[in-house]
Amino acid sequence: MIVKTFVLKPQSIDTIASLCDAQTIAVIRPQRKIEAVFRDAIGKTIREKKQASAEIVAIRGYFQGMSEDPAYQQDVEETVDAIATYLREAMYVQTSPVAIEDYVMAKCSRLCAEAVNQRVKGTLIDGTELMLCNTAEGGETHFDWTASKQQIAQRCLSSKKLVISGGYGRTHSGYVVRIGKDGAHLMAALIASVLKAQSIEFHIEAKGIDGIPAMTYDEAAHYCASSRAPFASSAIWPAKNAGIPILVKDIEDEAFDGTLISTGSAHTTAVLADKEMALITVYGTGLLGRVGMSGSIFSCLAAQGINVRFIAQTSSEYSISFAVAEADKDRAGKAIRGLFKDNPLLPLDDVVVLNQAVGIVTVFGSRMRNLPGTSGAVFGKLGAAGINIIASAQGGEELSISLVVDEADTDKAVTLLK
Repeated sequence: MIVKTFVLKPQSIDTIASLCDAQTIAVIRPQRKIEAVFRDAIGKTIREKKQASAEIVAIRGYFQGMSEDPAYQQDVEETVDAIATYLREAMYVQTSPVAIEDYVMAKCSRLCAEAVNQRVKGTLIDGTELMLCNTAEGGETHFDWTASKQQIAQRCLSSKKLVISGGYGRTHSGYVVRIGKDGAHLMAALIASVLKAQSIEFHIEAKGIDGIPAMTYDEAAHYCASSRAPFASSAIWPAKNAGIPILVKDIEDEAFDGTLISTGSAHTTAVLADKEMALITVYGTGLLGRVGMSGSIFSCLAAQGINVRFIAQTSSEYSISFAVAEADKDRAGKAIRGLFKDNPLLPLDDVVVLNQAVGIVTVFGSRMRNLPGTSGAVFGKLGAAGINIIASAQGGEELSISLVVDEADTDKAVTLLK
């Protein structure tokens, strides 16, 4: 048994169908083009309080164009009508915009799976029926892994040639929820781990992972933490824990052998960069000796839904620096200033909050481990080229080192280090 993921595009549906044999479980997700139309429809409903008529017409035409089969055409008609009705009703009901988006986008994923299954002639499963979640305090959702494993085993073990809509699950109370960033790949890995699949294949619109022929799980996880990664690193851990290899293929070029992610010896050393980042530095004597200060800073950022991509702190406790997406920098700065303003024990007038536009360059790979002089070589090469390193951090596992440079120097730094 092989678990495969596919991005559905009208021009790729025949290729997808040809890759789904009797031993395949296919997890399907939409292409960004049709996702954008769905989100336009949702936005028009929520923000403008208008009917998304043009968007509904576009959605209907997109999916009906996948097949002329009358039964399939009828299914599309009924599903799209149900989406239109739901959006009309949502204009007058006090429902969370996130809940509306999750529900409608899950329908998008379901329509994609139906289109593929119409060609494959397999068994269609709505992914929201497999992935069960608990709602924590504050509305955050977490997997109920025990219940999800039971559902996967019951629904998937007894069937062959399955087609599953990817990316969304549901809470025990029935609310549809998104499964993290690009959840279709995570779903595929989780399903494969339960069913003890032979392998996992991610069919994407790129030459595997940067054209690299092979990587270890840890190397791939470091790469996939980058914003330019083809899928999120969370999809790798279930496969690693179950010892299942992942093959990342190019759906538009089947001649490319793909990137094999597996156990084994060191495979590669690579360089990648994240742009449009902001480095925020909090410094001052007000931080000195304050137990729990770092926890307070990152907790207030988490409360705002701001993801931190880089952290560096000196042992003097005088300063702490962290990087967030450029789009989040103003909210992050406001949250940090509010933390000090609202706490009378923290001297606001002594603490300075700075932010600057930066790029994060990461050198990673198992070959770096236990190799003296790696950091020195990296720093030396950039220094010789006149590139200033603003901040740096290295994990104790010795798999990567991240350097913060001025945004204008990011591409030059990557070129020098490759």
